Parts: sequence; structure tokens; C-alpha cells
Amino acid sequence: MLTEHLTEQIAEYGYWATFFGTMLEGEAAAFISGVAAHNQWLYYPWVLLFAALGGITSDSLLFTIGYFFGPKILARLPRHQDKITWVQQKITRHQIGLIIGIRFAYGLRTIGPIIIGSAKINPLKFFGFNILGGILWSGIIVTLGYMASSVLIWLPFKSPVVWLVGLVIILLAILMARKFWHKKWHEKPQSSDND
Repeated sequence: MLTEHLTEQIAEYGYWATFFGTMLEGEAAAFISGVAAHNQWLYYPWVLLFAALGGITSDSLLFTIGYFFGPKILARLPRHQDKITWVQQKITRHQIGLIIGIRFAYGLRTIGPIIIGSAKINPLKFFGFNILGGILWSGIIVTLGYMASSVLIWLPFKSPVVWLVGLVIILLAILMARKFWHKKWHEKPQSSDND
């Protein structure tokens, strides 16, 4: 299971696993790093920093790729056309909100910065607000992992397997809630036949 592999990597490689994990896997790595910080395997402020840097770096790289090669890449992704169209429609009126929030949007973590880059947003504007978004994202996700770990410690189960299963359930609940909110946000209102 990917979550178990991430846990092993973070325990063995510490902050570098947090950095590269957040670049590649995002929320799961940040969440598990928060758990590691709560258990004093890692120092919480450093976890926040390395998670933010990983998220900022990956989104900056994806933005740059989108800035130079976006239209060619996006044309090769017909399955994601609904996401591409949605972001392209929002980008002119909500640049700052999209730059900061795209990392929180289910299904847009990788493709979102590419779409924003293809819209030729000013790179300095993107990088500035990307830093803010990365700090917010890191603070929220790492802290959720930290808090989930503190709650799980109070449970009567001391088995590491039960503890890990509890963490996986919490992480899955967060991901499912994010997917639900994404669907609700993108639902189109039904028009009635009486109009």
C-alpha cells in the first residue's frame, strides 16, 4: 500500500522524504509527515517548511512546463477536457484564488498549474501567490496529520497495525470529502422544462 511505503520512507529519510513526497504524492506525504512530527520522529516546524517547499517546487515546475508547452500538453489530455475547460473559464476572473487554491482542488493537483501556466499568467504573480498557497497548504495538511495522530494516541488500541489503519481511514475520509466537495462545486444546475 502506498501509505505504508510513504510512512517507511518518511521514517528513514525524514525531511527529504517529506520534500520529495509532497512533490510527488502531495497530501499523503504531508499528512504522514505531520503524524511523524507528532510522534517526535521529525521536528514540526521543519516538517511545515519541507512540505511547503515540496508543494511550491512541484507547482512551480508544472507552471513553467505549462507556460512553455501548455497548449501541446493539454491537447493530448482529452479525458481531462472538462477540468481544463473549467480552469480556463475561471482563470481570467479568479487568478489569485486559483493560484492559491488549485492545490486543494481534487483532480487538479498536477494538471492545474499546467493549465494556469498555459494561460500565460505573469510568472512573478504566480510564484508569489504559489508561495502563499504552499504555506497555507502545508500548514493545513501537516497540522491535520499532527492532530489526527494526537487523537489516535488516546484510543485504547496500542497495536501499530490498528494505529496505521486508523490513519489510513482518516486520510481516506479527507480525500473522499475533498472529492465530494469538488463534485458539488462543479455540479451544473438542472434547468426545468417549465422555463
